Amino acid sequence: MEFSSVGKPSLARYRHYLPVLLVLSVAAGFLFFAWQALDRNHRQRLHEYFEFEVERIASNISERMALHALTLRSAAGVFAASDEVTRNDWREFVEMLELDQNHPGVQGVGYAQWIPADQLPAHIAQIRAQGFPEYALSPDTPRAHYTSIVFLEPFSGRNLRAFGFDMFSEPVRREAMERARDSGELAYSGKVILVQEAKADAQAGMLAYFPVYRHGRVPQTVEQRRAALQGWVYIPYRMNDLLGAILGKQLSALRLEIFDADRLDGDGLLYDSNDTLDFQQPIAGGDRISSNRRLELGGRHWTLRFTELDGFRRTNKLEPPWPEFLAAAFISFLPVFFSAAYIKARRSSLIAAQLTESLKQSERRFRSLFENSPVAYAALDRNGCLLDVNPQLCALLDYPHDELVGKNLFDLLAEDADNAPDFGLKLQMLNHYGVLECELALRRRSGGTITVILDGRLQSRKTGGAVIHCILTNITERKRAEDNLQLAARVFAEAHEGITITDADGTIIDANPTFCAITGYPRDEVIGRNHNFLKSGKHGAEFYKNLWQLLQTEGCWQGEIWNRKKNGELYVELLTISAMRNPKGEIVNYVGLFSDITQSKLHQQALEEMAHHDPLTHLPNRTLFSDRFQQAMARCKRDNSMLGVVYMDLDGFKQINDNLGHDAGDQLLVEVAARLRAGLREDDTVCRLGGDEFAVLVCGVESKQQCVQALERIHQNVARTYRIGGRQVEIGISSGVTLYPFDPSNPDYLLRHADEAMYVAKQRGRDRFEFYQPDCSRESV
Repeated sequence: MEFSSVGKPSLARYRHYLPVLLVLSVAAGFLFFAWQALDRNHRQRLHEYFEFEVERIASNISERMALHALTLRSAAGVFAASDEVTRNDWREFVEMLELDQNHPGVQGVGYAQWIPADQLPAHIAQIRAQGFPEYALSPDTPRAHYTSIVFLEPFSGRNLRAFGFDMFSEPVRREAMERARDSGELAYSGKVILVQEAKADAQAGMLAYFPVYRHGRVPQTVEQRRAALQGWVYIPYRMNDLLGAILGKQLSALRLEIFDADRLDGDGLLYDSNDTLDFQQPIAGGDRISSNRRLELGGRHWTLRFTELDGFRRTNKLEPPWPEFLAAAFISFLPVFFSAAYIKARRSSLIAAQLTESLKQSERRFRSLFENSPVAYAALDRNGCLLDVNPQLCALLDYPHDELVGKNLFDLLAEDADNAPDFGLKLQMLNHYGVLECELALRRRSGGTITVILDGRLQSRKTGGAVIHCILTNITERKRAEDNLQLAARVFAEAHEGITITDADGTIIDANPTFCAITGYPRDEVIGRNHNFLKSGKHGAEFYKNLWQLLQTEGCWQGEIWNRKKNGELYVELLTISAMRNPKGEIVNYVGLFSDITQSKLHQQALEEMAHHDPLTHLPNRTLFSDRFQQAMARCKRDNSMLGVVYMDLDGFKQINDNLGHDAGDQLLVEVAARLRAGLREDDTVCRLGGDEFAVLVCGVESKQQCVQALERIHQNVARTYRIGGRQVEIGISSGVTLYPFDPSNPDYLLRHADEAMYVAKQRGRDRFEFYQPDCSRESV
């Protein structure tokens, strides 16, 4: 149609450009939607990387805190392994932990003792006697129960301020200590200010507690745990020091704020990586990414708030997709220029224009397929030089396209790769086979290496020469998984502890060589058998019932257990059993880890025997006798009964010792000790004080006559004839007695009064006993 009326401009000569305008409109629309898609993808990648960094940092914090929890468990084990832990023992244990190297940021490792009010004076006197004459508890207000920090290593610097502090008197600390005491598990406190802090450089703090029970075992019920409580091992944290040691330089472009529980205010703030900003002050800069994480810690939780800082996107190369947008704009407007050229040349050469347009469309499809392929692609020449690469390969190797093209693949091989000769050989044989397949370790531009499988095909060009079209598949994670499996197998095979794996019924499905070496059973003899074939018979059915019940409820059991080797020999092992659960929470396997502690157990028993018993007669010595003396007096008060304290001396022992020799004298003392022990009840105690002197505690005496009858039996038993060194000998015994509480003295004076009564018996003819009288008169029986 022609437009040529008078007074109106003619549009005929512009009608050929209407398709161009239409293409331009389509291109503009495509470009608009392309930008929306690119921007949306960019934001998604930015959020994904932000979440990845958040998860990684939160995981690092969680793993480090879990390591500290293991440290506290091992600290509790120090008390479980010994009846008395000295200050020197504690110092050596903490030095062995090497806190500066293995636990940076930890203020120290300490022990707080549980002190009932009636034991407070004795406790203070004990600590002062250890070289701390000014030791006292703080605060010193009267309470029903006290605690005191008695050990804290390193015992220097700011840690000295905590010595003697009663953490149980402060509500926040007390809540965590009670939770640890009642649960038998690790407990973290809320936000506190440590007593170690000075006015300058004060930091927020928190504490981790793990309970210590008498006899080293966790009782079954809450009431039993409270009754058996001995104290707590604990770790104090200065939060800035702790998080600085854990995170290092990981937060270069992120701000991390940590709050106690859900208190997202100044009172709950534990840590702020950007201390130049107030936690309520928003960070300038518009669309910032922020995310909160909840971190569970020993019955409490932290709230971790992460915020993007300036430079996060530059640091992680996540700038807005301007290059992609410009490329899209270029591609989008190409049709405009092509259509204009096509329209201009249409009249002269329609067929040529159609062929040209078809060729360009084919090239665009190829480039689109090449650029958007989900796999990494490269074109090589026969020498291994990169002729072309797609974006996926650039991302895989972390190189820009222009820098990667022109490089030789040999230059990208890892320096320690042992497959470079293999790759060169296969490249030389490519002409014969036309196929190139191999595994390569390649260096990334940003550092590190990846492992790929290269699959190449040789293609000849019409213009001459040849191109190797290659697909590279990243198998780094698969290789790492294979290495981890090999490492786990080596740990299982080479561990110095015995390891067994059973099914849910306790049937052994695997055992490592150390297990076989300790028990004497070959591996093929234990596979398929239940663990109970190792039973020693030293534990009753109740022991195993409690063990399995704890495994079902807690998922773990740890303790000492006696078992029997294949040759019948008994041994004691320190055993840890862990329950393995499937995703549904069902127990599918048990893993047992143990070590043979028989020799150390026997050594410990020998040391206890030496420390508390007479080496000749094996009767209790003065140390053990003193302890039982205190227990017997306490029982008298509780049962409203009497305690007979007897001091004995043998009559005629010196003559036998001089005439028959010391060996005969020792044999006679052993015989006398056996007769004394046989003549007493289970609750009574006999002790050798030294030489031929003995002491006896007759417990639960209801009347004086009952004590007289017991002494008559003892004297008659001791006076019977002995056969020593082939000869018959006879001896007598003189005894002095005092009755508590009629004699309301302390143990030292009670024993002294019995000694005085014994001397009266000696003076009155020997082979008799006398009762102590406060007016120095003696009553003979």
